[in-house]
Amino acid sequence: MILSIAADTEGCLRVKFQLYDSSGHAVAESDEASSFPAGVRVHSEEGELLLDLPAKIGENILYRLYNRKGELLTSSDGVSTRIGPCLRMESWPRGGVPQGSRQPRPA
Repeated sequence: MILSIAADTEGCLRVKFQLYDSSGHAVAESDEASSFPAGVRVHSEEGELLLDLPAKIGENILYRLYNRKGELLTSSDGVSTRIGPCLRMESWPRGGVPQGSRQPRPA
């Protein structure tokens, strides 16, 4: 898991991340899913913005997510998102199975 953003039962956003730079070096990690009321901004040693989670709800989240090999998985400038070919995304509906899941359908 590189980045996870989810709402808890009270509707508060919880964020968990483990961020790498373009060389595959670990840059920042949150120990558990946490709220960041003041926002959070993470840069690589080279100054590249890896995550900008604003304090204000409704503002755009910016990110560049790399894997341990330094391959860019996805990036967002807050308006559009680019998804790399090796990234898999799933959404978990409330009380359901993720879309695209290979779970059999009921007969």
